[in-house]
Amino acid sequence: MKLTLLVIALLPVLLYLGFWQLSRYEQKLQLEQTYQSRQHLEPVTFSQARQFEDPLYLPLEVSGRYDPERYFFLDNQIYQQQAGYDLFMPFHTDSGQWLLINRGWLPAGDRSSLPYVETDKSHLTLKGIAYKPLGEAFLLGEDIWEDGWPKRIQSINLAKMSQAINQATPDFFLILNTGESGSKRVRPSIMNMTSEKHRGYAFQWFAMALVLLALYGYQMIRAGKKHNKNNDA
Repeated sequence: MKLTLLVIALLPVLLYLGFWQLSRYEQKLQLEQTYQSRQHLEPVTFSQARQFEDPLYLPLEVSGRYDPERYFFLDNQIYQQQAGYDLFMPFHTDSGQWLLINRGWLPAGDRSSLPYVETDKSHLTLKGIAYKPLGEAFLLGEDIWEDGWPKRIQSINLAKMSQAINQATPDFFLILNTGESGSKRVRPSIMNMTSEKHRGYAFQWFAMALVLLALYGYQMIRAGKKHNKNNDA
């Protein structure tokens, strides 16, 4: 009885985790294919990018000026085993629209103060790739932003960032290419886990479910034989 209850409790969980990993595999595979198909394209304009249903990984070229007074430090970003921030800054394009730009990574240094940021205030033409969060970040607590600028933030919330600068921005931002004007240490925009790893994890969960069923079947057969033997006696 106890074994049956254990199987009833564990089997659905193992199967759920296996199918969930399969769905993650399909999502990551599609993202990898999108990245591969777009990384060698010629840069498109900001207006052209907004015509795509999903501009993720599109190479972009934008012209305009940074807003040097208002910017965000995305906290807890690790680069080469060192803690730091990703610097996000609003950019006013020549077309009159606003775009958030990830200028790259900065070391955290003294946590009591934020890093100094030098910004070119002249008219600039910048190149990079379109990117957006691939799901909500896991936070231990509420991401409370203090008044004033710059702002230290714990996760990328494009709607909230747009509200903070009081300007509409798209549901993606621009990651600067290495070497662009004002770029810091630009980290590769790669996924933390490949699609094949998700498929491997799915196989592991299904294998555990199969082992659980095999053990349950073995125990049932063994219990049946023991029962028959007792009856014969």
